[in-house]
Amino acid sequence: MASCMNHAEVMSGLNRCTRCGKMFCGDCLVELKGGFFCAACKSEQVKDIQSGVDSTQLPLAGIGARFAAQFIDGIIMRVVTLPLNFIFTSGAVAPGSRDEAMGMMVMILLVQFGLWYLYEALMLQWRGQTLGKMALKIKVVTPEGSDIAGSQAWIRPLVRIVMTVTIIIDYIPAFFTKQKTCIHDMAARTRVVKLQA
Repeated sequence: MASCMNHAEVMSGLNRCTRCGKMFCGDCLVELKGGFFCAACKSEQVKDIQSGVDSTQLPLAGIGARFAAQFIDGIIMRVVTLPLNFIFTSGAVAPGSRDEAMGMMVMILLVQFGLWYLYEALMLQWRGQTLGKMALKIKVVTPEGSDIAGSQAWIRPLVRIVMTVTIIIDYIPAFFTKQKTCIHDMAARTRVVKLQA
């Protein structure tokens, strides 16, 4: 369990320094322009603010990179679900009536959405990235730039799957919001950033 860098006995109520990323208790951090800074980083941040440099801005990923990551993830999921589709649509399990065929199609769709949801949620909880995001060197983080919580990892893909029917609406805010947030980012309080090389 993490503890404050200055007070090893304090393990709760910790926050990450916006600049260095180390964990500190509330007594060891100072809030400046919406970010939290430890004593070592505070003076540098004050200098940056005075000179007009804002080091607290996240290096946000572009919409193109996010769509490309989604495309890669889509290919991966198609490879995983293709055998399932083949089994259920082959003559071996041919439905006897139109209603049975519709029921089977609904079942296939539910299984596909379930697999997609589990894939994305588990990958985000594990490392904040799906395989597509790893390939594009982008990551899902909190608005402060920290690793996301488990609840965020599960809320984000759930909202995205619900918005699948209206995928265009889901992404429209990203073209107009300062932090390029889609509806699923807003719901889960997440941002997508470019990883530094």
